Amino acid sequence: MRADRACEGSHLPIALSLPPPWFVLAAFLGVMHGALFHLVLGTHVRQLPTSLVLGMAASVVGGFVGTMIPPAVLEIGETNLISTGIAAWLVLVIARLFRFC
Repeated sequence: MRADRACEGSHLPIALSLPPPWFVLAAFLGVMHGALFHLVLGTHVRQLPTSLVLGMAASVVGGFVGTMIPPAVLEIGETNLISTGIAAWLVLVIARLFRFC
């Protein structure tokens, strides 16, 4: 009984083991790029959540594309840092041009 209760509330290790490592790292880098974009070009605080979400989503897509291309100069594990950074900034700049964030 005691072991069942201990395992009952610990869903965090299971949740972290589901996505591949490149996905987690790309999402983290996307949040960092979104925050940096807002720091450099942001005008209002209400734009910050949109920048973070767009940066994270674009970096994950860029990380997925980066796993398919040959190894790059800058990569951590399977995460291609060049493709994640370019994808995040490209989406954020396009969103800024269309006044989305």
